[in-house]
Amino acid sequence: MSWVQSVKKALEKYEVSFEETGKGNLVVKHVENPQIRLIILVRRMQFSFERKFEITGVLEIPEERLEKHDKRQLLRRMLSESVELELKGVLRRSVKASRWSGLSSLTGINMPEEEGIMRVIGSRDVEELVKKGGGDLIEIFPSIIPVELFETYLMTSDRGLMISSLVKKHLEAPQSISWIVRMHMLYGLQSAGVVQRAFLTIISLLKKIEEYTYTTLLP
Repeated sequence: MSWVQSVKKALEKYEVSFEETGKGNLVVKHVENPQIRLIILVRRMQFSFERKFEITGVLEIPEERLEKHDKRQLLRRMLSESVELELKGVLRRSVKASRWSGLSSLTGINMPEEEGIMRVIGSRDVEELVKKGGGDLIEIFPSIIPVELFETYLMTSDRGLMISSLVKKHLEAPQSISWIVRMHMLYGLQSAGVVQRAFLTIISLLKKIEEYTYTTLLP
């Protein structure tokens, strides 16, 4: 059974639909909330035969919620709140929260560090949720590239001039706004339970971020 078939079987009890992409990845669409979808991909680790799985949740903000807002300013505010959660330890796992490391690749953009999202994910229930999720690293940031090109962005380890140009263009004049929750899993999707816990963790985080966005960023 392929990893795609295993993931489909693990998630078949949830209200989701599946779509296999031309790049060999799996898109999981959340039926209850059509603004949410997951992209699941696997890649070989550099200089190793080990595989690393990534499960990335995408929360698209509907255009009607953005009509009265400056998308460029909103995207910069979201970038200023971007964070990452790293799980430390083996027996007693702890969650270390820090500013999203991806900001260092965005040259020419200086912004203050906001703490709104940090307060949301710093709660005890979110910490326990992340510990149970099975990931090694979770990144939370807005999409910095047009959403239709996001799968390509995820699969490109060397961003290159073309990707950098697309990112710069999107940051200057974004046509869409999305939140991203990206979970890295070093040991893969070994069982249905691992897949389900990762899925539920990302969905729960996206729903908390969605609530924060509509109450604080887009009231």
